[in-house]
Amino acid sequence: MLLDIRRIFAAAQPSFSREQTLSLAGMDFPGYEAPQPFEAHVEGQLHGGVLAITLSFDARVQFLCARCMEPAEKTFRVLRTYEVRESDCMAEEPELPFDENGRLDVRELCYQELVMEVPTVLLCSDDCAGLCPICGRRKPCACTQETNGDVVDERLALLKTLL
Repeated sequence: MLLDIRRIFAAAQPSFSREQTLSLAGMDFPGYEAPQPFEAHVEGQLHGGVLAITLSFDARVQFLCARCMEPAEKTFRVLRTYEVRESDCMAEEPELPFDENGRLDVRELCYQELVMEVPTVLLCSDDCAGLCPICGRRKPCACTQETNGDVVDERLALLKTLL
């Protein structure tokens, strides 16, 4: 979806509201993907020379848990407000993804905001116990061996004497 911001300023349109189904499938996310389409809602209010744009959407991401390596998915809600002046549309390095004609690329904006919203380390749940260091299975496992905190790898035994 492209929003013609210059046209909104030229028409002195006091407000607008747009909703569109967007897909971020195939875009390069760091460690996850967002394959399912979602509804993006964009509203704008023109106050003098400033256009207040509100973007909101809920995007579902799929990932492998950082502790147990099981597939998981979570939904992230994004709600952002931006203040845009007409000169921002034609700036050399704009903060928002405008094209050369002063149109705002809402799909690219959703991508950028989702990357900022999703944490670096994704877990299937807050209480995920991860993998057993003995058998490599997801905890709790049927492993009968217990790890003893006093057992030290012989290669690191010299370091223990320093404590």
